[in-house]
Amino acid sequence: MRQPPVRRPVTRIGLTLALLAGPVLLTAAPAAGSPPPGPTAQGAPPGRPASVLLELTTEAAGPAWRRAAAEARRARRSPEAVRREAAQAGGGQRSRASDALDRLADAVRGAAPTARELYRTRTLLTGLAVTVPADRLPALRALPGVRAVHPVVRKQRDNAYSVPLTGAPQVWSGPSSDGTTGGNTGQGVRIGVIDSGIDYTHADFGGPGTAEAFKAVDGARPAPAGLFPNAKVVGGKDLVGDAYNPDPSAPNYQPDPHPDANPIDCALNGHGTHVAGTAAGLGVTADGHPYAGPYRPGLDPAAFKVGPGAAPGAQLYAIRVFGCDGSTDQLAQALDVAADPDGDGDLGDRLDIVNLSLGSRFGSTDDADAVAVDHLADLGTLVVAAAGNEGDVYGIGGSPGTAARALAVAASVDPHSDADGLTVLAPAPLAGIVPAHWSGRYQGWSTADVAGRLALPVDQADGCSAFTDADKQRLTGRIAVLAWATRESERACGSGPRADHAADAGAIGALLAAGDDHLAEIAGNDRIPVALLAHADGERLRQGAAAGPVDVRLAAPGNPLHGVVPQDQPQRTDTLADFTSRGIGVPGVVKPDLAAPGETIWSAKAGSGGGGQREDGTSMATPHVAGLAALVRAAHPDWTVEQLKAALMNTAGDTWLGDGGTGPVYGPERTGAGRARVDAAVRTPAVAYAAGEGAVQGSVGVSFGVVAVGGAPGAARPAEVREVEVRNLSGAAVTYRTGYAAATDVPGARYEISPDRVEVPAGGTARVRVTLAVPGQLGRSPDPTIATLQGGKARSYRGELSGRLLLTPESDAALPALRVPVFAAPRPASDLSATTPVRTPRAGALVVLGGTRAPAEQPGLLSAFALGGEGTRWPDCPPGSGAAVGPGAGIVPEGGEPQKPEDVCVERPGDRAANLRAAGAASDAPAVGDGQGTLYLAAQFWAPATTPVGVFAVRASLDTDGDGSTDVFVKADRQRGSDVLVARTVDARTGAELDVQPLNARWGDTDTALLDSDVLVLPVRLSALPGVKAGHSTVRYGLWTGVATAGKPDPAEAFSAIGLRGTRPTLAVDVLHPAVDVRTGPGGPAAVAAPLPPGTVLDVRRADGDTSRLLLLHHFNRDGLRGQILNLP
Repeated sequence: MRQPPVRRPVTRIGLTLALLAGPVLLTAAPAAGSPPPGPTAQGAPPGRPASVLLELTTEAAGPAWRRAAAEARRARRSPEAVRREAAQAGGGQRSRASDALDRLADAVRGAAPTARELYRTRTLLTGLAVTVPADRLPALRALPGVRAVHPVVRKQRDNAYSVPLTGAPQVWSGPSSDGTTGGNTGQGVRIGVIDSGIDYTHADFGGPGTAEAFKAVDGARPAPAGLFPNAKVVGGKDLVGDAYNPDPSAPNYQPDPHPDANPIDCALNGHGTHVAGTAAGLGVTADGHPYAGPYRPGLDPAAFKVGPGAAPGAQLYAIRVFGCDGSTDQLAQALDVAADPDGDGDLGDRLDIVNLSLGSRFGSTDDADAVAVDHLADLGTLVVAAAGNEGDVYGIGGSPGTAARALAVAASVDPHSDADGLTVLAPAPLAGIVPAHWSGRYQGWSTADVAGRLALPVDQADGCSAFTDADKQRLTGRIAVLAWATRESERACGSGPRADHAADAGAIGALLAAGDDHLAEIAGNDRIPVALLAHADGERLRQGAAAGPVDVRLAAPGNPLHGVVPQDQPQRTDTLADFTSRGIGVPGVVKPDLAAPGETIWSAKAGSGGGGQREDGTSMATPHVAGLAALVRAAHPDWTVEQLKAALMNTAGDTWLGDGGTGPVYGPERTGAGRARVDAAVRTPAVAYAAGEGAVQGSVGVSFGVVAVGGAPGAARPAEVREVEVRNLSGAAVTYRTGYAAATDVPGARYEISPDRVEVPAGGTARVRVTLAVPGQLGRSPDPTIATLQGGKARSYRGELSGRLLLTPESDAALPALRVPVFAAPRPASDLSATTPVRTPRAGALVVLGGTRAPAEQPGLLSAFALGGEGTRWPDCPPGSGAAVGPGAGIVPEGGEPQKPEDVCVERPGDRAANLRAAGAASDAPAVGDGQGTLYLAAQFWAPATTPVGVFAVRASLDTDGDGSTDVFVKADRQRGSDVLVARTVDARTGAELDVQPLNARWGDTDTALLDSDVLVLPVRLSALPGVKAGHSTVRYGLWTGVATAGKPDPAEAFSAIGLRGTRPTLAVDVLHPAVDVRTGPGGPAAVAAPLPPGTVLDVRRADGDTSRLLLLHHFNRDGLRGQILNLP
């Protein structure tokens, strides 16, 4: 619906936030020189390009097709009549959508003459994707027929041993879908691979299997007859072309897609080829030919150059969205193609399974990509998506895997990998081939001749800084041995800086000795060869080099040691890959859903003819599950998407922290239901999934989300109840005994499962109740699988009560047991508030805390500030208002007026976590004395954030020398790859780091309710503020929210701000002599992150003539009640 012209254009903030939520790499990036890039702006200050998808009110073909099919079935039409009537409805609606898009394209050219069209969608939604200057977005929003404007968020790309672990060979040799003994290899099922294309000339896909055949194909022209399509890769489209890369920060930036009908992959990366091989490759024999079967358990890995994929009988459909390098903004179009490959409006040819080994971090269940995935699931296509490779960080799970109906996949470990090799030449006791992983950026492994003696630096162990002159003498002409921490949060730097520093010191190569036996992929540099060694091998060589000469060979002409050195580590089976992302736990949805092998996965290499390559990542785990889903689909073609997903999840097995199935079990936020076992999934007669109140369609797991628990310990509390439906899909009754297996605990909370057993009639259902009970005082204990220290600092974490509901078969013990993930994050909630202040003779006031303490050891937590300013709540967007976006919405121009409240709105209530509600400042200098102390800046928001450093974060601009310009920024940030959440102070001109303090003034071993909160404290030491001294101690500050980038903050891109005029801070605080000084009592410390019970009397001192109000933050209160503003007498 068009917005009435009398209204000013609405800035839809939900879209703004998503536009700026840049992509993250979901293929586990080789450890390189710098942290993974933070989010990058895609639609920022006026003039910068913004890529958006204009959704029209015109219905798309998909809903019309689905509605017509349902109506025909209700009318008991024949299957052919159903197909015909649905196709007619879909085709007609597609034509109407095309006409509407033509009209919209004309209107866009008038409203934004420089607009560049990206693509059109007509199946899942009627949309036109364009790139325009950000300042033209309000004009686009106002165009006739525009319903909404969605961000086009750039995405980046995220087995002979790993496939057998999943149980696939047992399915291959079992009965086929028609009940015969022909086996089930996924025949008749089509898997869409939305990625970088597929090298269909590779032997793994039935191609000629020669490098020459690949080189002879011109990817911009139609494929030679007989090569594509073929019996394995039955179709596909290239939506972008080789040179496409829409990332404006990339040196090879080229945002214009050049689509064609030839989806062949590039040899440069080959991501899609590797993924496709894992999902459904035929296998390549040792002599380089396509494997023709038979497919059965016990195939000899030595007989293959590349082992068969999970579903070798399934067909592949290649949808290319990546160029040879870089990211993509074509996901929505690709999903549209998956729904209707030939584009005729008849969705009967939609793909059965879609593999998405791509994504962006800090996803949500309702962002635009997640919604599109759910639409595709509505049509009957299961989308299998990568969970992400950002490690154990709260809330970082990747979109679109966060979609409720997607099957999000984490990465586990299988027992074998084929490592590269390092040759130890001397001394004799150490001589031989040592398993290693070669650095990816060095290209001379098989052409150069690099051999030499090992050398140990003395002045530093890891090579993360430039070597001293003494160490340079030791390393020149030698191969450096350097230390390497396996966990990213424990590393001072990646492999790139180590390689650079070693090369600068004159080393001819380097060995990285890992802290454990995990061999990950590393990048290094292009100057010297670098190899990563497991702990035992690295330590053996290090000790040898310390005792005497040790000579090794790294590179050699014709080097035969790439990917051929077996590394069998059965003890690591079903442990978890360190890089796999922690997911999300929100009401109704807990992610990821499942785990599969994703570390050191060997699969087809594009351009090699018949060779393979090794990759790490949830990108590699995802196609395992896509192939397994094809096997289940082939076995049960009449099952719904939800039943197919539930069967895979219900029959999973545990993943463990310790080797050999020891130690604690990983919980649902790390591995969902557990590691996939498809041999059980195809045999289960029943499935189980969340249902009823609080459940979200397509989300199998039970999630209560974050639950605030208030009241005194022992007080009566209303029960939180969810239900699980058990559906019997067979013709015989089944009986299950119910139970619960805990993974993480919260002291004082528990689950109650009822009834004890359920009988499910043939074709019927039964319900199981899951009750969250909190009868007593709540404690706080970490997930037993997490590292509570990251980089030597205590991390933030939340208490989680999670595990799996168990359904153990009683009627037939041979049936698979079922499990359903269960998750809650109960947290103690206080109900504290301050009374009206009472004036005292000391020009101060007494404030008494009242209310109810939290049911926990710590009764409450309070921080007090002088209020600096308040912010307006963004309202909900009215239906059909469209959207206009552009950072800078929070900025008041110099000499201008702020935006009116009705000019800004949000599509999703959670986006108000970027909407500042109040700001304040406090200093503890009077309490500390001697001119020392800390400045504390308070921020309150209109909605809580899962983490204070996610897609966006709060920043502060400080003018410390009084010249009217910003001298330093203080930003909410995180230590590299961790949940060590900090306030990082940087020089506004140079970006140099000046100070790092914990957010909320306490490290993570003290609970300050930092996660899932709407208040925050940014501390900065006064000694880090340039220009502050006795006689000159007034600092001007302003708070604002922006994209959580690693670079220098830019307040011109603020979403919301308090205390900025233009980009100039305007609020004042005297940091040595604050006008308001709040103590926990007379002579006590400053009231910042102070654990105070009800009845505490705060001592407030004020400067003469001060008119400030108090801003109190009650950190343990419930959402929306943590901030309190008080007038002082």
